[in-house]
Amino acid sequence: MKSIVISAFAAAALTACAAQGGKTAAANATARPAETGKAENTTMCGGYTGQRPLQEQEKQLFRRVTDKLVGVRYTPESVATQVVAGTNYRFVCMAETIAREPETFRAEVTVFQPLPGQGEARITEIRRL
Repeated sequence: MKSIVISAFAAAALTACAAQGGKTAAANATARPAETGKAENTTMCGGYTGQRPLQEQEKQLFRRVTDKLVGVRYTPESVATQVVAGTNYRFVCMAETIAREPETFRAEVTVFQPLPGQGEARITEIRRL
């Protein structure tokens, strides 16, 4: 049953990608902005969206996965998402060490949120920018 649901999800995602403006994703990726009327940074299917402000549910997700971290406090500024077998979130954050002499730096926190019933959201990577 799981394989049927996953196959249906994959087919729907591929259909949605191919239906972008009546052109295939490949045609959109190679067309010049003047030909498509879109900015150059269009999102390719399977890729991350551009960074954008967080929605409330994304703020809650971020708080939930980072609430037990110690040593550094992360404040999310923007997010990009990628649909996979669930959703990957790339949060660009300001980070501040919790120390006598705090250090502030930018960081990217990547979170994977699996499909419903497939487990809990988890941090997959934290990297300094």
